Amino acid sequence: MNKEVDQTTDFSSTWMKHAPLDGVPRDRLIESWEYRGQRYPVDVTSGKKLDVLSLKGASTDEVRRYSTFLRSVSDRVYSPDAPQRLVEACPCCGRPSGDASAAMRVFAGVYVQCLGCGHAFVRDQPSQAALSELFTESAGHSEEYTDADLEAQKFRVQQISKPKLDWAMRHYNRLFAKAPASLIDVGAGGGHFVKAAQMQGLEAIGYEKSASSRNFAREAFQIDLIDADFLDVGGNGADLITFWGLLEYVPEPRRFMAAARKRLFEHAGMLIVEVPRFNCVGSAVQAMEGAVVARHMDPTSHINCFTDSSLCTALVEEGFKPVAAWYFGMDAYELLIQASMKLDGDSTLSALASMVNPLQAALDAGRQCDDLIIAAVPVD
Repeated sequence: MNKEVDQTTDFSSTWMKHAPLDGVPRDRLIESWEYRGQRYPVDVTSGKKLDVLSLKGASTDEVRRYSTFLRSVSDRVYSPDAPQRLVEACPCCGRPSGDASAAMRVFAGVYVQCLGCGHAFVRDQPSQAALSELFTESAGHSEEYTDADLEAQKFRVQQISKPKLDWAMRHYNRLFAKAPASLIDVGAGGGHFVKAAQMQGLEAIGYEKSASSRNFAREAFQIDLIDADFLDVGGNGADLITFWGLLEYVPEPRRFMAAARKRLFEHAGMLIVEVPRFNCVGSAVQAMEGAVVARHMDPTSHINCFTDSSLCTALVEEGFKPVAAWYFGMDAYELLIQASMKLDGDSTLSALASMVNPLQAALDAGRQCDDLIIAAVPVD
């Protein structure tokens, strides 16, 4: 029996995607993304080669230890006596937060989801001053990126930072028919990406608020990251500005986009943004009863978790257009970690380790992955 389409559904202000139906899997294809009558051709890549167990390790005890640390921080910054801030509107589309739906609770933090763009965020969050102090002073949050193991840091530069740089430079060259010469990395962490860019011959600088991360960059890479707020300082422009895992940390991500637009060179500037995705297997696994959260949906640092729609809405509203996207993640690792902790710990993880890469490849191809990178350029 045929049923009539619900004519009350209004897609006029919703992102729509024009792409081939599932057929032969492709690692790269051109899609057309549409928003409010404007179409954007987007060059889409799926999948990323990464030996995740070499990166994250195969110790469930370490995951539990870090999760315990995050829980203790959460109890402190979300306690009734701690300074709080009510987010009154969606950080991406501006819709009032009062009608956002409950999404998931992790530790003492509660995520809600915007009914407009789908953005997930902590509505009752620590004050901006408290968050700033946490990011500046907490060495515990940055220890993964400031490990003294030199080989581990070489691995990060070669296996994580360089592929991202290559992707960014390829799309810059595709649009502007030249290579970028200058780069600003905001939220530079331990300086790995700045180091990769300098090794490639770019004039690269980085901004970083964490004292331990700046010290590490100086000692490991002889790079002096800038201890200043990107929103408040001026400075020279750049061909590329990158936000690798930055916007999930900040209460007002659109302010960073607006600041980047002012610093990019006219007619040949590109912004690269990497964010965690909410609509993914990793989020679903961590929402289950008894999950041990040590990454991704962590309200002590990730007060935002994006959807494709929410990120692109924010970019368009700040004068950008998306030109390329890259989907990949660590959902398979997350699934097996949680399963291992419910079973026999490290022995289960080791026995199932060979499943991680093929399973993740399927999740990336199906856009069920927990990471998204968007390249965007200013609209004239």
